[in-house]
Amino acid sequence: MLIAPSDPREHKLEGCSKKETDMRRIAGLALALLLILGGAVPAAARQNSKHDHHNSTLFATGQLGTALLAIDVERGTTKVIGPTGQPGSIALAITRNGRAAYSIASAVTGFPPGIDGANAQLARIDLATGAATLVGRPMGGNLSVMGMTFAPDGALYGAGDFDPRSPTFNSLYTIDVHTGLATRIGSLGAGVNETDYIMSFAWDSHGNLYGASMMALYRIHRNRTTNMATKVVDFVGSSLVMGIAIDEDGSFYAADLVGPPTLSTIYRVDVKTGLLTPLFNTGIAFVHNIAFKPKGDGQHDRD
Repeated sequence: MLIAPSDPREHKLEGCSKKETDMRRIAGLALALLLILGGAVPAAARQNSKHDHHNSTLFATGQLGTALLAIDVERGTTKVIGPTGQPGSIALAITRNGRAAYSIASAVTGFPPGIDGANAQLARIDLATGAATLVGRPMGGNLSVMGMTFAPDGALYGAGDFDPRSPTFNSLYTIDVHTGLATRIGSLGAGVNETDYIMSFAWDSHGNLYGASMMALYRIHRNRTTNMATKVVDFVGSSLVMGIAIDEDGSFYAADLVGPPTLSTIYRVDVKTGLLTPLFNTGIAFVHNIAFKPKGDGQHDRD
């Protein structure tokens, strides 16, 4: 019998042992959910409205990286595109031409149960089927990369090292799309706690890079001397934000990592106050990264 977890919005990570315990608990609940639902989308995920938009579809990773989703933020619908076939693929970076996406398979130990983060490896995702194909060789270093993004020039960035005791905790990396190897650029400087770890990235239409931890939105300054993250605002309404996205009109969206019975919600983000306004429940457990297809022509793609 499933036991309902405590309110996920009151959940905080404190220390390595607490992290491991909580990850196992969340992953266990996810596994139970998948066995019960068999990947089916509840009725709440099929709710419709009368609105439409020329680019209202968010792609997302769900169910601890075992499924690729299509979420229509105007209609309030969620569709499971298909299984990734590579559990733990929770990051999501769509190429600038919008033809494919990349993730890190087996990114975090215990997500889902049985995954060893030491085997993390870059994977290319087919946006039409959800299927992920491993690229290159294992990354090494157990970096726990959960947030990735393609820059306008085609470079693939990721946030890595989830261990607050490590001197390279919460750092920015470049990832080679051919070999899968990660090269550290430097610290993001977002904080010293696990709750400060950058979980997701998004670019606005002006070429500004943003990142999100579970509890705050950051502006990340990319230049030759620094990639430091400056806090924009603390989130109000959830402390488990795992995905952010920015549409072509400049509106910010967020997704939280919530299991049964509540499941994950899509929010609109007020970047001035940090208020997260719920738009709809996805009907899917443990939604992580979310991303719109870039509007660019993809001329700098390295894919």
